[in-house]
Amino acid sequence: MDLTREHCRAIIYHNFSRGLSQDKCLSELVSIYDVETPSQTTIYRWHAEFRRGRVSLSTVSSSGRPRTAVTPENIAAVRTIILDDHHVTYEQI
Repeated sequence: MDLTREHCRAIIYHNFSRGLSQDKCLSELVSIYDVETPSQTTIYRWHAEFRRGRVSLSTVSSSGRPRTAVTPENIAAVRTIILDDHHVTYEQI
């Protein structure tokens, strides 16, 4: 069976709802799904999220600054700077 992240979260939530501890949830997932089981850290993190009252299984996309500034415009601008002066430093770029 191919487990997606959402499937794993649903299983963790189900086990949390049944009152299983983090360790029991982990051992049950390992006994059923073996190598496809999420990491212990992942299981513990989601278990803690549900204990704090979270009910959503999807990740929340955060607003604000994007993680990366890689855009075609930025790539072209950096390429132009480097081609104009091969000795340009990282700080100058």
